[in-house]
Amino acid sequence: MEIRNLSSKPSLDKKDSKVTGTAVVFNQWSEDLGGFIETISPNAFDNVDLEDIVLLYNHDTGAVLSRTSADTLSINIDENGLHFTGRLPDTTLGKDVLTNLRNGNIQGMSFGFTIDADDWQETENSDQLKHVIKSIGKLYEISLTPFPAYKETDVALSERSRKKYQTLEADKAWLELQKELNIKEI
Repeated sequence: MEIRNLSSKPSLDKKDSKVTGTAVVFNQWSEDLGGFIETISPNAFDNVDLEDIVLLYNHDTGAVLSRTSADTLSINIDENGLHFTGRLPDTTLGKDVLTNLRNGNIQGMSFGFTIDADDWQETENSDQLKHVIKSIGKLYEISLTPFPAYKETDVALSERSRKKYQTLEADKAWLELQKELNIKEI
């Protein structure tokens, strides 16, 4: 199984615990992956079964966050890449992931897959090779990760979650201010 990390920006939905983003980008070059860079062709997912994909934390199969077959993860593909929306569980892991997304500690996406067809090209004036993935055999998982290979991907809380979080933070600040004022009056 091949694994690729992709970069992203956080966006969270606290009430619904929804996270959205782009796990795979097309026609964008990765960071150096150890002597080569790669890109994913827009048709790479044409024959891929997306019925049972899991959203993991950092490729850890013991850290499942959502799954397409459980209707907690949805995936769609357009001309730009593979996009997702996942509902995070109300577990310690789910809460930790939400906190890390809010704090900007997790800023990338990755994916685990097999390759059916690819092409390797030498680059001019460089020892670095170019790897073009033309066809993916199987997509096993997409992962939130702190180490992205593609800077163009993104992950974020849903807009509703982000607004709810901002409201909760403003309420906390207001309560702290009231507490501070009451203490000064005594």
